[in-house]
Amino acid sequence: MPGSLLIAVRFLDGRYHGQEDRFERADGWPPSPGRLFQALVAGAARGANLQHEDVRALKWLEGLDPPRIAAPPARRGRAVRLFVPNNDLDAVGGDPARVSEIRVPKSWRPCYFDADDPVLYLWDFEAGSTEAKRICDVATRLCQLGKGIDMAWANGRVLDRDAAEVLLASHPGAVRTPAGTGETAAPHPGTLDSLVDRHRRKRERLRTVSAGRGKSRQLFTQPPKASFGHVGYDTPPRRLHFELRGMEGGFAPRPLAAAAPLLTGLRDAAVRRLQDSLPAKAAVFERLVIGRGAAARDVTRRVRLVPIPSIGAQHTDPSIRRLMAEIPADCPVRVDDLKWAFTGLHPYDPQTGEVWPGSTVSTDDARMADRFAERAVVFRSMTPVALSDALRRRIGSAGDKTAKERDQEERRAAGAVVQALRHAGIRTRPTDIRVRREPFQRRGVRAELFAAGSRFSKHALWHVELRFGEPIRGPMIIGDGRFCGLGLMEPVTHYDAVLVFELDTRSRMAPEDRPALLRHFRRVLMALAREDDGRVGRLFSGHESDGRRDSAGHHAHVFLAADGATEDDSITRLIVAAPWAVDRRARPRSGEGRRFADAARRLTELNAGRLGRFENLVARPVCDGDPLLGPATTWVSRTPYLATCNFRKREDPGSTIEMDVRAECRRRGLPAPLEVGVLDVAAGPRGGRPTARLRLRFAVAVRGPLLLGRDSHAGGGMFQAR
Repeated sequence: MPGSLLIAVRFLDGRYHGQEDRFERADGWPPSPGRLFQALVAGAARGANLQHEDVRALKWLEGLDPPRIAAPPARRGRAVRLFVPNNDLDAVGGDPARVSEIRVPKSWRPCYFDADDPVLYLWDFEAGSTEAKRICDVATRLCQLGKGIDMAWANGRVLDRDAAEVLLASHPGAVRTPAGTGETAAPHPGTLDSLVDRHRRKRERLRTVSAGRGKSRQLFTQPPKASFGHVGYDTPPRRLHFELRGMEGGFAPRPLAAAAPLLTGLRDAAVRRLQDSLPAKAAVFERLVIGRGAAARDVTRRVRLVPIPSIGAQHTDPSIRRLMAEIPADCPVRVDDLKWAFTGLHPYDPQTGEVWPGSTVSTDDARMADRFAERAVVFRSMTPVALSDALRRRIGSAGDKTAKERDQEERRAAGAVVQALRHAGIRTRPTDIRVRREPFQRRGVRAELFAAGSRFSKHALWHVELRFGEPIRGPMIIGDGRFCGLGLMEPVTHYDAVLVFELDTRSRMAPEDRPALLRHFRRVLMALAREDDGRVGRLFSGHESDGRRDSAGHHAHVFLAADGATEDDSITRLIVAAPWAVDRRARPRSGEGRRFADAARRLTELNAGRLGRFENLVARPVCDGDPLLGPATTWVSRTPYLATCNFRKREDPGSTIEMDVRAECRRRGLPAPLEVGVLDVAAGPRGGRPTARLRLRFAVAVRGPLLLGRDSHAGGGMFQAR
């Protein structure tokens, strides 16, 4: 019968020392399931013996999936180094008076927590109620957990799933959920046998062997280590959600630019409530909710208030109708206390004292907040990022600053954004950073307008767009104002328009293999893009639904290319580009961005006939700086450019190519080249379409890919940045 096994462990005092070893993560809290299992085995044993019923129950427990863990918030104390005698008195001739010579240092750094709150371990099981009840009996024999000085006791209960979920939800600490492999030790099949074998071998570490001629000597054998599995635990922060409601029950929204004063006023009012009701913890609320007097170690434990603007369609009014309080797992402030403190508050301006309409109402509706928690490659600031280390010299009309001054300011701001990501705990480095004072959203607000009512100068506020090489999960809130509503980033649904496949091949693929390779590449993509009725859309086929050739008036189907990552002409990667990435006048139809990305990312193997079979292919986006993308002002041919029109026998092919390239750039929405340099040209004796290798130079930096000419959809006319 399905059920849940709950073991609650309580410590004698609010300290735990068993950290920084192979059982726990680096912070050592909470005690790992592997350490708990070891303590259960030690409590069940009677000398060197285990009862048969206990063995069966413990083997059943080690076969379950890792448990969920609910633990009270803890903070690490100061490390203390103690010098204790090593267990090696023989090294000083067995003389106790010389014990000081064999003292060794040992570091102790306890975790401090509220001893009134237990640590809960919850296993779900489908069958085995008898074994679960036996584990509950074994748990009552536990006497310590961690080091020898960590006195503890435990009790177990067998519950139905719903009752177990209620107990977890009511626990004041964070709930940790197993998520893949990681650093935390957990029992797995074979752990009990390995512990029993280690105990037996440890008792036989010293044995006497013959040394010849009637002499003997002692040998020391290191016992084998116990066998544990390793699991990762996801510890998301706890979140409370509130809505701004009016007297009649409807929303009472506040303007987006009022984010900082709105949250500051609510925060201060909530702290006054908490301090009046719990004066003994007044300093804690000052430090961890307001941030006044917070030390460096308190930054990761501070409560964060987040405005939740409305997002969705581009014309959605981004006013603030909802709020979220984010409580880190290690924050000692109780969630139910914060929920009570923030419920029923009237927003007001902390500078003028003006009371705004509406009040906060607690809600379980987190749908709008969940939009900010989605995974994305691109993030754009809804409220500007406060970068105190990147102040503008002034904000004025566009003519007040030179291009050099503006470039220097934006470079400093981009560097400060990297530091802001690190301070917010985001270790993934962005591939592209854009900063400006204008909003990125259609109905956004300029950065300097958020300074009113905040503690930040308008010169320190920047709107930021971040692009990462891989999807990052939100919510992303960065900058010096991240605890008072500034620096909130919106995840943007983004489909990469240029993807590459690295070819893992031992043989060099020559340039003459490019046409055949790209034919196979196109066929595979068309097969993956086939719809349920068997048709292939225009995006991949280049034909309309009735079979006619593409008649969009611009390039509306994918571009394919084969390239090498170096100057060598050998082919090392395949490239597929959406038409709107190459033809600047093209626009994707509804859903085409998703269809392009889905079909390309489903391609994992390519059978190219005589050229070989390529497996384990992965579609990866191209980052800025790649020769394919640039951006750059000078571009040089990677593959020959094929003219789009014929030339006559007596015409100069070089001049014809130059005019043809300029016309092609105009058709693709590119700026007119300042210079078209013909490196070499080839043409037939009677005219026809000439081919050439070119150097294009533009007045401004142009972003690639540049695929031009008649055969550009098949990899011709590809340029690389110089």
